Amino acid sequence: MQKNEIKDILNKISVFDKLYEQIRFVDPCSNKVVVRENDDLKEQEVHCFSIWNKGKACDNCVSMRAFNENDTFVKFEYTEEKLYMITALPFEINGRRIIIELLKDATDSMFFSSVENAGEKKSEIHSIIDSMNNLAMKDNLTGIYNRRYINEKLPIDLFNAALMETELSVVIADIDFFKKVNDTYGHLVGDYALKSFAGLLSGCLKRESDWIGRFGGEEFLICLPGAGLEKAIEISELMRKTVEENEMHCGEKNFKITASFGIFTCRPNRSNHIDDLIEQADKNLYAAKNNGRNRVEY
Repeated sequence: MQKNEIKDILNKISVFDKLYEQIRFVDPCSNKVVVRENDDLKEQEVHCFSIWNKGKACDNCVSMRAFNENDTFVKFEYTEEKLYMITALPFEINGRRIIIELLKDATDSMFFSSVENAGEKKSEIHSIIDSMNNLAMKDNLTGIYNRRYINEKLPIDLFNAALMETELSVVIADIDFFKKVNDTYGHLVGDYALKSFAGLLSGCLKRESDWIGRFGGEEFLICLPGAGLEKAIEISELMRKTVEENEMHCGEKNFKITASFGIFTCRPNRSNHIDDLIEQADKNLYAAKNNGRNRVEY
């Protein structure tokens, strides 16, 4: 992002000057942030999420969503004292997409300061915001992260791995012969199997940095930041065996399932894209299917 390009944009959106407390220019893929302070433009040397006093990227990164979907999105975020409304707008500069973040202090607009027990009310509102964010990012059936979260969080983990020069492993897991479960026992039992499968996989993740999301249908994506191939195989084999050994009970129906796993491990650079990781992991998943299922391929 060149400062002269940003100044041109500021001239075009000068109408927002008095409406917002801060206008930030964010490249969510490289995590660069340019902020206007008075009449100066300053590139922040801290991560974009540092403004919220967080030590990691936001789980609901509105700028990453705006970047990926090329659309405008709004969310609420808060610090200890303030509640902000953030509007993220995609903008093209010479064929490159950046995000304009408009930050509005909504604290007084929410009447926190005029309510008795304001501190308790703030805490209550913060809890509501967290719950709404979780609803937007969680799969309704399984309770784990959804495809939207995958699309927003995986690029962040990919960037962080490139920045820290560490490995990153992506695993795609798929229930074997899931259609047969639906055809034999019905879709209610099939839904139960998906929920149970998600719980079994989640229970095998012990590191705080690891996470799992429902990629679609009976496919699930597991992200293992900082994990090399050996660690990814270890975790995937634990998942495979846990699923294989578990007997499911839904009403009067007792049955077992198995699953196949495809792993892709890399040491990312800043030119990597999440589609490449997913494609490689997916190829290994299909290899697991073609080689007999209930196995891990890498």
